[in-house]
Amino acid sequence: MNAVELEPSSALLGLEQLVRSLGDARVLHSFYFEFGRRLYTLKLVLEFCPPGSEVVDLGASPFIVSCALARMGYRVVAVDCDPAEYSTMASACGVKVIKADLERDMLDLADSSMDCAVLTEVLEHLNPYYVSHTLSEINRVLKPGGGLYSRPQT
Repeated sequence: MNAVELEPSSALLGLEQLVRSLGDARVLHSFYFEFGRRLYTLKLVLEFCPPGSEVVDLGASPFIVSCALARMGYRVVAVDCDPAEYSTMASACGVKVIKADLERDMLDLADSSMDCAVLTEVLEHLNPYYVSHTLSEINRVLKPGGGLYSRPQT
C-alpha cells in the first residue's frame, strides 16, 4: 500500500479488515481495546512530523500503528525483537521490518536517517540497565531536530 495520506482515525479504522484477515483473536481484541491510545499516538505524530517523513516505529508488532502511519503517508520502518508472527500485516501495508533487540542491538538504520521515532508499549518493558543504550540508538538514527514520541501504556 502506497502513501494514502489519510487522517489518523480513517487510517486506523481502515485497518480493521486487515487485522481480521491477517491477525488473530489477540490482535483483533487489541485493535479495539487499544484504539484510543493508538489514535492519540497517530495524532501526536501528525502534529509534529509531516506526512512523507521517515518514521521508525520501535517495538512495533503487531504493526497496527506502523500500518496506520503508512496509510497516513509516512515512510515507515518497523523494528521489533520478534516480528515474524505478524510480518504479513506489515508487508501488506508496505512497511519495512527490521528484527532487533532494542536493549542490545544496534538498529540497522543509518545515522540521522529518520525524522521521527515512535516508542509506545515498549519503554516500561525495558530493563532500566539498557534504557540508555535504547535511547542512544534512537538519538543516533534521528535527524537533528527529529522527534521521539513515547507514551507508556496506562
